[in-house]
Amino acid sequence: MKISNKSAEGHPGFVEVRKFLHAGQQSYPRTLDLEANPAEELRITLQPGTKVGEALREVLNRYGQRGGVGRMCGGTARKLHYHRIENTRDANRPYDYGPPHVLEGVITFVTGAITVGQNQEGKILLHCHAGFLDGDGSIHGGHLLLDTVEVGDDPLIIRLCLFSQGAFVVNSDEETLFSLLHPTPMES
Repeated sequence: MKISNKSAEGHPGFVEVRKFLHAGQQSYPRTLDLEANPAEELRITLQPGTKVGEALREVLNRYGQRGGVGRMCGGTARKLHYHRIENTRDANRPYDYGPPHVLEGVITFVTGAITVGQNQEGKILLHCHAGFLDGDGSIHGGHLLLDTVEVGDDPLIIRLCLFSQGAFVVNSDEETLFSLLHPTPMES
């Protein structure tokens, strides 16, 4: 979506919206949400030098939970990789993640949303979109690869809400032609 302060005629408040239809067959009905009780709240503090993906999987394995959501609440990294969406030349998939961008040095987290899911074999998947600042104060953001993140000099604080009766399971999606995390009921 593009937002502009002026329309073509120079009037304030003009909004130009670009609509995108996926190439695949629309699939309805979709599961948009799932109520799963009980949930367990965790506050995780990762110390400097910790590899984030590895540490989160270790915590999740102890709890035996299958799915959840979380936030990065503050902290730094000294190294990470992230992807941004780019245009492609493929009519079936006109947008996709581009090559990884690598940041090193002093990186300060502004925010991050984490989804804890699983693949078809039950292996833990960590999906994260985050915003952060580099050492020069430039803003970066996109799909953060948590397995590449090394905590910097300030501990990284993560809050997770884990589900015991629901999960996000990765499945192919006929409409978007991506593998997506779908809300799925499960027994505890």
